[in-house]
Amino acid sequence: MRIFNTLSGLKDKATPRDGILKVLICGPTVYDFSHLGHARILLFYDLVARYLMLNGMRIIAILNITDIDPKISARAKEERSSVADISNRFINELLIDIQSLGINTLSIARTSDYVETSRKLILGLLSEKRGYFANGNVYLDTSSLDSYGKLSRLSRQDLVNRRVDIAPGKKTPSDILLWNGSDDFGQKYYDSSLGDGIPWWHMQDSSVAMSIFNGIYDIHGGATELVYPHHESILAQLRTLTSNQQPVQIWNHVGLVSINGKKMSKSFGNIIRIRDLLRKYGSNIIRLYLFSKHYREPLVYSQSELDKFYSTDETIASALWKNADSKNLYRRTRLTNEFTSYLEDDVDTSAALELLIETARKREYIADLRYMVRIFGLVY
Repeated sequence: MRIFNTLSGLKDKATPRDGILKVLICGPTVYDFSHLGHARILLFYDLVARYLMLNGMRIIAILNITDIDPKISARAKEERSSVADISNRFINELLIDIQSLGINTLSIARTSDYVETSRKLILGLLSEKRGYFANGNVYLDTSSLDSYGKLSRLSRQDLVNRRVDIAPGKKTPSDILLWNGSDDFGQKYYDSSLGDGIPWWHMQDSSVAMSIFNGIYDIHGGATELVYPHHESILAQLRTLTSNQQPVQIWNHVGLVSINGKKMSKSFGNIIRIRDLLRKYGSNIIRLYLFSKHYREPLVYSQSELDKFYSTDETIASALWKNADSKNLYRRTRLTNEFTSYLEDDVDTSAALELLIETARKREYIADLRYMVRIFGLVY
């Protein structure tokens, strides 16, 4: 399978370095229910893993959940609850949504389980003079990282103009916050050398990658909005920590879901919850709708478009269970090869779905149809 690599700008082959394809996916921050934008990412990587596993590849796919974040602390304060109660509650709700969507290819990691790893990594960067203290925070010095900005196609001047984590004492505007000890979010950890604080967003994910994969793996995935600064920062950290200029082979990104002209986001309060869609449509129709667009294209939510897949779902079910030609129940044809060729070419689910629907309408090639349905994760 060739999949688009944001770093190279090419469709690169997803090839495991040591016999097991290692994948890390940036999942949601757990302070509210997950929405259709999250479902698009979850279902896309579920399909990739499902397809490759059915074709004999061994895969470890980790969904990384952020449970250390100011938004979680704000929700806890609002509800007069604890941060742990909020994060545990919405992790459990996410797991219910994942199960209801029929996803069984992803393992879960939560960043709070890797704080000790973060602490050790940051202390190591400080001892090597790659990191420095400023105003109670610790930063990664990016001045010597020649490749910084390559993932997001940003020049040094672009990085200066697009400043993040603005704070006094930073040596360079692009330096990456590793440990936040200057802000009080109500969620803190203590280290005798670092003081009170929390490992910052990028370091949290790098710590998961270092702990599970030793910082060397094959695919890092997530939404397009994460390219900068999040994934650019993770790449810079992993290059520094592993002394490997290509710690991740493929950086892959899924287009955003928007509604009423804005991206669907918990911060904007315009989300459509996964469970509400499941209650009305079920997993099959959600999968069909999301796979009808190529994963790299932005998706503008349309209920009328979603409703159209009721009939598609019925067409597929009818072809599988009614009037099937028994002679073709077990013998696959060239249609399977055509279907897989679309998926092998940057996971073109839109073309693959058109072929699936056409095959269902013909009601003849049931073995091919069963294979396509299985890859798409549809249940009848």
